[in-house]
Amino acid sequence: MVRVLKGCENHSMHCILVVFGGTGDLAHRKIYPAIYNLHVSGQLPEHIALVSVGRREKDSDSFRQEAAASIKTFSRQGDITDEQVRRVVSCFYYVKLDFYDDRGYNRLQDFLDGLDHEYGTQGNRVYYLAVAPEHFGPIVVRLHGAGMADNREQGWKRVVIEKPFGRDLKSAQELNNTITGVFDEEQVYRIDHYLGKEMLQNIMVIRFANALFEPLWNNRY
Repeated sequence: MVRVLKGCENHSMHCILVVFGGTGDLAHRKIYPAIYNLHVSGQLPEHIALVSVGRREKDSDSFRQEAAASIKTFSRQGDITDEQVRRVVSCFYYVKLDFYDDRGYNRLQDFLDGLDHEYGTQGNRVYYLAVAPEHFGPIVVRLHGAGMADNREQGWKRVVIEKPFGRDLKSAQELNNTITGVFDEEQVYRIDHYLGKEMLQNIMVIRFANALFEPLWNNRY
């Protein structure tokens, strides 16, 4: 998340983080605790709001309670205080939206514009697609259709795509063409957190530190 925000050189880091799939496991286990960790470490921008977008029926107050519980459960910070958690989730909001409802994106845009005035975020957006892979392309296309992806309008725009990026080369190329047809390459962040998993790290050590396996696994054979 720090990398996404720091990728906005020469622009304000103030922004609205819009999490599609904000009621899912990834958001509760990783994203909301990460926002809290950034806040505690002093790396979170002063003017920032988070909008969880999901298909479930709930309001912002109930969503904040759920996010607070997730932060207390999954944050890696040793000393978690209720006051710090309340301060973080006070800028969390929830919007119910069917990802395939074109008109719903216009309502979402109006809601984000209202938060711009409240938080001084100047139209800056990070769209985090914490959804199943089949929703990546349709969401991006609808963001474009609602005029929510244009970097030339007020503020900058970024999109974060959580793995997997396609099932094979062909599907990855098709998805990439859809995304880069809407966002410029410097606006797109692709994440695969499985590279940090202990099992994969062990495989990398076995390869690069082993004189038997490394010659067999490199690109010359």
